[in-house]
Amino acid sequence: MAEIIKQGNNNKRISSLDGFRAISIILVLINHNPYNKKSFLPTIYWTLAHYGYVGVTIFFVISGLLITNLLLKEQEATGRIDIKNFYIRRVLRIFPVFFLYIFFVMAWGNIEQLGVTNSDLLHAFTFTVNFNLKNTNWFVGHFWSLSVEEQFYIFWPLIFFLFRKKLKIVLGILIVYSCIIRLITYQYPELELPLLSPFFASSDSIMIGAFGGVLLFENAAICKLKKANSYILQIISIALILLLLCSQHRNYLPFIIIPIGNTFISVAILFLILTNISPSNSIAFKLLNNKFIVHIGVLSYSIYVWQQFFMKGELHIWRVFPFSFVAIYIVSLISYYLWEMPFLKLRKYFLATRFG
Repeated sequence: MAEIIKQGNNNKRISSLDGFRAISIILVLINHNPYNKKSFLPTIYWTLAHYGYVGVTIFFVISGLLITNLLLKEQEATGRIDIKNFYIRRVLRIFPVFFLYIFFVMAWGNIEQLGVTNSDLLHAFTFTVNFNLKNTNWFVGHFWSLSVEEQFYIFWPLIFFLFRKKLKIVLGILIVYSCIIRLITYQYPELELPLLSPFFASSDSIMIGAFGGVLLFENAAICKLKKANSYILQIISIALILLLLCSQHRNYLPFIIIPIGNTFISVAILFLILTNISPSNSIAFKLLNNKFIVHIGVLSYSIYVWQQFFMKGELHIWRVFPFSFVAIYIVSLISYYLWEMPFLKLRKYFLATRFG
């Protein structure tokens, strides 16, 4: 999920984003950990477990922001968008570990009954897991979110090309559509597929991130405004996220929370990201850019892909917390450095930002 953005003549990551990725994947892991409250873990852990799905929302916001910002920088520097190279970069980042995991699950099915059907595999291979409205198998079910991202990657460059001067208007329309879709399908679930709800019900997070990518490109100084960077506003944003998550979990005021809850959560996440990517001496910035936190952020996609296998199934020591988390880390580390890195190195030949 990481993109490289060139600043000056040097390729480097935007500050804090790997830190946000680390927070995202940790929340996802906690959310997926299957053990019940009888375990030794404290109450706060289980509170986080209920709301850990917000980690996926953070990933979506980051993806929208980075992809859009990257495309804008490419167009500014070269006067065009190289669509072919864009998709090659996406393939080199997403496909290697994704297909490695899928083939591993298929092979492991000969050792342990995983219950992965041909339908599950078809949806996984075609990145349409989110459109599988039946009970998707656990071991590939987490790819619903990757499917949403891949679908975004398919149409976003085209929309970007056609509506470059009206991007914010188009994004606004798509965000509103997501809100309307959630409310309609809440009342009439049978309309999910005709209205493309499996995509649009979650896509407002990516679109809000994309809106942030436009803002960042047009006025990078917005991240350095003192008023925006105040601790009070950041605390309010976090409190808003928690309040909306709690409302979603307890189904409070559904006709308000269902259409706009995820949208406001995504806006608050975008605000926290934009106000923490500019270097500062704040505790938040230092934490987000701590070496170990950044390390986990770099591994976040690998962890996302592999973690599902270690959360459920036949009870083995490597599926028992905390050993499961250790196993996930070790496998992700090996996967990233021995399998994914060679493909990532190839991306430099297709970087849209090889200019300056």
